[in-house]
Amino acid sequence: MAEGVMDLVEAAELPVERVGGKAKGLGRLMAAGFPVPPGFCLPVDVFAASAGREEDGGSAGGSGLLPDAVAEVRARWESLHAPHGVAVRSSATSEDGVASSAAGQYESVLGVRTFEELLAAVGRCQRSRHSAAAEVYRGRIGLADEAPAMAVVVQAMVAPTWAGVVFTAEAPVAEAHHLVLVEAVEGLGTQLVDGVVEPNRAAFSRNDPHAPAFSTAFGERMGGTEGRTGPLRSLVRTALAVERALGGPQDIEWALDDTGLHLLQARPITAAVPRPTQFGDWVSEVPGARWARMSICDSWLSDPLSPLFATTLFPTLIDRWATNWGGPPERRTRSPLIPEPMHGTVNGFAYLRFDFPLSRYPLRTLRLTARWLGFHLSPVERRWRGEVLPALRDGLAGVRDTPLADLASAEVLRRIRTVEELSARYWAVIGGLAWHWNTTEWLLAAVLARSGRRTAGITAGALLVGGDRLAHQADRALDRVAAAAPEEEEQLLREYLRRFGHLVYSLDLAEPTAVDDPSMLRSVIADRRRGGGEPGAGAPVPGPGGATDLARRLGHGPLGRLRRGVHRWANHWSGVRDEALHYFTLGWPFMRAGYLELGHRLVRAGLLTAADDVFYLTGEELSGWVSGHAGDARWPDLVRERRLRRQWQRRLNPPDVVPADARIMLFGTDITSLALFGVERREERDGELSGSAVSPGNYTGRARVIHEIAEADALEKGEVLVVRQVTPAWAPLLARAGAVVADVGGALSHGSVVAREYGIPAVMGVRAATSRIVTGNVLAVDGDSGTVRLMGDL
Repeated sequence: MAEGVMDLVEAAELPVERVGGKAKGLGRLMAAGFPVPPGFCLPVDVFAASAGREEDGGSAGGSGLLPDAVAEVRARWESLHAPHGVAVRSSATSEDGVASSAAGQYESVLGVRTFEELLAAVGRCQRSRHSAAAEVYRGRIGLADEAPAMAVVVQAMVAPTWAGVVFTAEAPVAEAHHLVLVEAVEGLGTQLVDGVVEPNRAAFSRNDPHAPAFSTAFGERMGGTEGRTGPLRSLVRTALAVERALGGPQDIEWALDDTGLHLLQARPITAAVPRPTQFGDWVSEVPGARWARMSICDSWLSDPLSPLFATTLFPTLIDRWATNWGGPPERRTRSPLIPEPMHGTVNGFAYLRFDFPLSRYPLRTLRLTARWLGFHLSPVERRWRGEVLPALRDGLAGVRDTPLADLASAEVLRRIRTVEELSARYWAVIGGLAWHWNTTEWLLAAVLARSGRRTAGITAGALLVGGDRLAHQADRALDRVAAAAPEEEEQLLREYLRRFGHLVYSLDLAEPTAVDDPSMLRSVIADRRRGGGEPGAGAPVPGPGGATDLARRLGHGPLGRLRRGVHRWANHWSGVRDEALHYFTLGWPFMRAGYLELGHRLVRAGLLTAADDVFYLTGEELSGWVSGHAGDARWPDLVRERRLRRQWQRRLNPPDVVPADARIMLFGTDITSLALFGVERREERDGELSGSAVSPGNYTGRARVIHEIAEADALEKGEVLVVRQVTPAWAPLLARAGAVVADVGGALSHGSVVAREYGIPAVMGVRAATSRIVTGNVLAVDGDSGTVRLMGDL
């Protein structure tokens, strides 16, 4: 057995009680052949019993070393090749273990160049085990009051170009969806460890070839991430090899210099690593393009797009919308005003182009504006009611005349495309209708704000609720199910789904509809039944109540008649919004069922593992197979990779515009706010989040963060529902919530209307709500000011 000062490889064979966790870990790395800078270990037994205490301040330069050990340390020091000096680091017996890491609790001294400095640095390490911070840490994790014994590690320093840490997983036990997380700074890694600089970040798949999860300029700057030879991918491969060698996920310090990669430390991950919402650069894939999360990209598509939706229905919807005001595609491609493509994704999230060079072509801009106004001021409601809605209903009746299982694959796909086109035509006319309901609500709010004391405290939203809206009808239908006898429940639920089951939680066809998964509805029904089975418990109540009473305060005379006229106009268009958006997704269950039918056939052909894998193929890949081309045997692997990537991308919080300084200028005037109409941004204070005030009132309650509709059953009565978005399908759940906070949406999004109909405070467009708030936080939601304060935990 080795005695006295020893090589790191020798330390690997000794008990941690003699060499400490850091020395033993470095020795294991070196013995396994990993690139560790050379050095030696001063074990526990070369120190005096009083080492690190005040009474030992004068021994061997204050190092605490036994007299016989000093000469041996000098010999090791003189034989160590260390042109950049050495690092002297603690190696306590409780450090870098499976139960606790003690990261940052003890001393490290860098850049030591003389023997006298070495002895002083060793003494600093020893004294640090008696520091107040170390005592507090030991008390917090339940260790004994007595400071642990400490060995010391001396290693040659490197002069890195980059240094940092890599986490091989996101928790002590690795799971398939976990990322390898890399943080790096230029130069010495102490800047990162001390928290004095914001690190560069990258994230990679744990599966070979370790593709980047999110695009980062840092990856390119460091030397590239493409192929297997880039330094970041090499770092990931080495880190995962360390994980295998040491038997579990590791937190590894590393440095990269002209000679290659060096591992400076490896410790087991002892707690969950914070989710990396800050990873990923928001850079356009189209050079020079500017993008905005506006219109359909906001509350309807809050999550990253599936590959199939991104390459089929999404571009079809946008093309039809652009045709209304920009003309057919062939005309738009000839116009220098209209950028192509109009749609795109950044880190998987949907964006629309808004880099229109309006000021450069004033005459063309006037003509384009005239076409835009011509469409929006045309009788769009009559066109919607008389043409577009009947066409959608008739088209759906036509494609449903034969069971999908009885149709050839080419015919299934043709019918899906038919419904996609009908739905896109419907969405295009909604653009015209939305201009009216947004404008009239804005006008009503402006009139109320200028009417003095007569309308003080009255909001446009409060005046536009009530009536026999579809949200109320849906709730009454659920009440009937809750009040029904058990033998009637399933029949009544089927009737509900026939009428309301097409409402979607997201426009992306990869997400189940209520028809596919009625579990949330069953939860709501059970909750109402537990509440006594009384109809309307917690549901919105239509009729001549509050909104009518408020309308009486609008007054008489010329100004009163003006206010009443604006109110009637806005109320009409609010009803149009309710009806138009209700029917928008009529075709979604059919399209989803059609794609799943093709998915089942691909499973039988051995090309996919599960039917819903079809949503992770591109439209071109699926069309090629339907047309008779052989599928790709790599599809199962590609699907797994794409699923994981989308799962990772869900963690990100997409900005409103890309790049961050993007603006729309018209003859010197910034009109960007028009593109983000209805979305407010405020300065945020500590402990406070801000967004758009969309439904008035104040409420304080416990947060319930719901990432997927499958988690909805966890929402308890009176909790604050925290979600990515609120679409019509979420409405039944709102009867259970005390307030709503959403990442996306604004005062004019449909989710805000739903919240107002339920009479609960709501703040939307908070962006980071689902990542910064955790279930159990107590939130104070102010639906009047658009703020959410974090009050702590219950």
